Amino acid sequence: MIDFTDDTYKRVLKIIQINNMNIRSFEERISVSNNSIGTAIRRKASFKSNVLNKILISFPEINPTWLLTGKGTIFLEKNLDNFVNEPSISYENQELNHLIKEKIVETILQNKEIADFLVKKINQILKN
Repeated sequence: MIDFTDDTYKRVLKIIQINNMNIRSFEERISVSNNSIGTAIRRKASFKSNVLNKILISFPEINPTWLLTGKGTIFLEKNLDNFVNEPSISYENQELNHLIKEKIVETILQNKEIADFLVKKINQILKN
């Protein structure tokens, strides 16, 4: 047997709770008359399509399929295509990095000169 119970009121109540709202502030946010949502929740009644539409307009992050059927997740998955790809910013001190690299190269060259000098001296000693 198929259960045709409409639990939309439970999902609307969940939206109210998740947003830390009371019923009155929720009604104001979706622009419906006083007590219309509260009455529907108390009566466990269904909502008219215009009310559901106002909820989805006021809460665009809510998954319409979830609101209407209870299937899926409460929130829409974020679409990464909507995000702006900004160039990455380097917060390093580029001048300091350049100076460090110069010092490293200078030290390597000095070490090479010292190594070449020592090889030359060792060869001279071995010849004598």
